[in-house]
Amino acid sequence: MAFRQLASHLHVRLPRLRLVDAVFAGLQDSSPRSALLSLHARVHGISSSDWEDPQLVQIWGPRGADYVVSKEDVGVFTLGRLPRSHAGVIEVLSAMRRVSSVLKRSEGRGKTPSNISRRHLQDLRLASITGRLRIRWDASRISWWMVDPPTTELEHARLELARRFLRSQGPSDPESFAWWSGVSLTDAKHTFQLIEDELLPLKLENNLSWIPIRDLQSLQQATAQRTVRLLPPGDPYIVTRDHRFLVPQPCFRDELWPKSVWPGALFANGELIGTWRRREGRVTLRPWGKPSTEIVKAVHREVQAMPVESTRKDAHWDQTLLPRTKRFRP
Repeated sequence: MAFRQLASHLHVRLPRLRLVDAVFAGLQDSSPRSALLSLHARVHGISSSDWEDPQLVQIWGPRGADYVVSKEDVGVFTLGRLPRSHAGVIEVLSAMRRVSSVLKRSEGRGKTPSNISRRHLQDLRLASITGRLRIRWDASRISWWMVDPPTTELEHARLELARRFLRSQGPSDPESFAWWSGVSLTDAKHTFQLIEDELLPLKLENNLSWIPIRDLQSLQQATAQRTVRLLPPGDPYIVTRDHRFLVPQPCFRDELWPKSVWPGALFANGELIGTWRRREGRVTLRPWGKPSTEIVKAVHREVQAMPVESTRKDAHWDQTLLPRTKRFRP
């Protein structure tokens, strides 16, 4: 977990000039402005409009979710998910042809691409794998348009996507990569085989996992840093298949990853210690134990610095519904 804190840039905020470094694994933006809040957790001086920085674009990425990625990495997060099977490729290209036809008809009638998103949702998600589509979602409307395809070499994109995954997650396996990226398990295993010379196998709770050789020393030397962050729903740190590693207690796992809308996660000193939800500038936090005075003060600073437009920002602590279990003290 300490390695993931450092790898995810949650130990110290990056300078504004390193904005692209903060999105190396993509930032999910499915919940309103989640990507913006993920940027804020990693970079100094983020403003409410920085999700539209010229260096960044919105695409439908892993697991069919809205993602903000570097403009230079579009090929990695789109073509990197293209199936290797002939049938899979045909399915994606057929969806792209249908989407292209609909977009052209909409433009010819003077309609905006956003009018088609709901009626052609599955085709749009599949077609996005070609890298020829862009989206813009402002938390109320979504627009679509076509662009030139990425120039990234196909197999390089597939391998690089796995490298980004391992770099951000630490020791992991093909099953977790398949879940995270949305590719088939067969393709995930094949990708791991193609980069096996770069990887070191190791045991994680008696399961075989892999880590890039260049990250081994960082893994061995990693120590948790004393930082406090409000991670939004879909943040790279909490988008993982193995929830038990992040939150050992089952009751708290159910709260952080419910079947309905996910809350955000309260991250303090290398551990997840509660959840939070936001309504405009008001943040309601539900800790899984009594937070220290130091953490409470840090949370209030984080809320005040949130890059959201609101006339009032405040933090409300809800401890009335804590599960009847051994209290967790950060």
